[in-house]
Amino acid sequence: MAQLSGQPQVFHIDTASRDSTQQIPLGTRALEANGNEWIYLRGTTAVITGGWVLIGSAYVTSSAIADDQGRLAIAGTAHTADTFGWFQIYGQNNTALSRAAIAANAALFLTSVSGAVDDADVAGDAIVGAVSLSANVGSTTLVDISYPFVHDIAID
Repeated sequence: MAQLSGQPQVFHIDTASRDSTQQIPLGTRALEANGNEWIYLRGTTAVITGGWVLIGSAYVTSSAIADDQGRLAIAGTAHTADTFGWFQIYGQNNTALSRAAIAANAALFLTSVSGAVDDADVAGDAIVGAVSLSANVGSTTLVDISYPFVHDIAID
């Protein structure tokens, strides 16, 4: 069994900042005072603030899209190739991108629109660990996430 240890950490940037060079180890996690949890990842092209990303191998992201499989996160800020920053994996987020109007307390699904979710039932694209908290008609919605994951299998 591995022995866990650690010290309280103080980070030099906030969740809306991005780095042009890696500043801390990829995969490092941090908590906000309100309990939201973030992970430090390598960005990719076409990621905007609130965009849903797939966390790939070596902690490199890609913009999430229908039929993806794996862990998901929400971008704290826009990213281009080879930038680094914080992506939310737990808690409430009010900048999560949505494709269309979403009902309150609805299950969320990946869509054919890169980086956005919808509440329209799409077989295989249900996001486990994500739910809308309020209705919206715009391009962002308030969500509650708990280490979101997509399997690309139908869930009844």
